[in-house]
Amino acid sequence: MNRNAMPSGINDALGAFFKNTGLDTVFKEWETVVNWQQIAGDRISQVTQCDRVEDGVLYVKVMSAPWRQELTYLKEPLKESIQRETGCETIKDIVFY
Repeated sequence: MNRNAMPSGINDALGAFFKNTGLDTVFKEWETVVNWQQIAGDRISQVTQCDRVEDGVLYVKVMSAPWRQELTYLKEPLKESIQRETGCETIKDIVFY
């Protein structure tokens, strides 16, 4: 048995606790912010900085107005990538600023 592995009972208990308290949502939203480069890809992440999630809205700082305009057309593919990469289904919109 791996010494670092938790028994499944503890994993199940922690999973249930996180789900019941809503912390699983917070973790998935934070995972989106932390893993923005992987989610958005190198080209987009070079000109953006993922800032925060508030009330289901992901806020992304963009380095230029032309990129901000371009990214508005990529909202849906980016939301799909977020769901695929993190399993986060609570992000309903992305604001590029």
